[in-house]
Amino acid sequence: MFEFNLALPFLMPVILVSMMMIAQWGFIYSSKSTLDAATAQAVRAGTLNHGSKTEIRKGLAQGMMPLFAHGTDISDTLAAVVKANIATALQSEIRILSPDSQTFSRFKVRNKYTSGYISEIPNNNLMYRNPILKNVGNNRQLNIQDANLLQIEVRWCQKLIVPFANYVIKEIVTSLLYAPSPDQIACNVLGAATGDIFLALTSQGLMRMQTPFRM
Repeated sequence: MFEFNLALPFLMPVILVSMMMIAQWGFIYSSKSTLDAATAQAVRAGTLNHGSKTEIRKGLAQGMMPLFAHGTDISDTLAAVVKANIATALQSEIRILSPDSQTFSRFKVRNKYTSGYISEIPNNNLMYRNPILKNVGNNRQLNIQDANLLQIEVRWCQKLIVPFANYVIKEIVTSLLYAPSPDQIACNVLGAATGDIFLALTSQGLMRMQTPFRM
């Protein structure tokens, strides 16, 4: 007991930082779960709107609203909508992994609409279309069904808010020994601009197109 009392003043900082790290990782886990659900919502918005990146971003912002909702009043909801849209614009990057430009060039057709001709990957009657594989580059062989799969990747820079713990994480993710990923480097640049500390979170979504994909 005597030795413990002597050591306690030296252990308290370690204990406090450890507790803050646990709390911080709890927030990170919640943010990652929200991001996964938001990415699914975003990719669905894309499938319903010809793969529009604008609609994908809107779907992502709607999915990320729970991170910014702190009440049940209509004013709280409106504030969460505004904050989610601003955060999505500043803290996220959306990458459409598939169909890429090579896939689009290989499978696109020109269809006539009242507004004129539009190039798009056909989406109707897929089960009756020729399933022959086509070379789309980089040793990839895809058919028309594969070309109708919309796959996106979202990078989200999550702001760290727990005192001390965020600085510990910052020292880790900015260390040259850690070798931060390009996504984390982008979040580090954002943090340098805003004075905050961000951790890069990524999520992917995959869903079949419900409308013809356009680029």
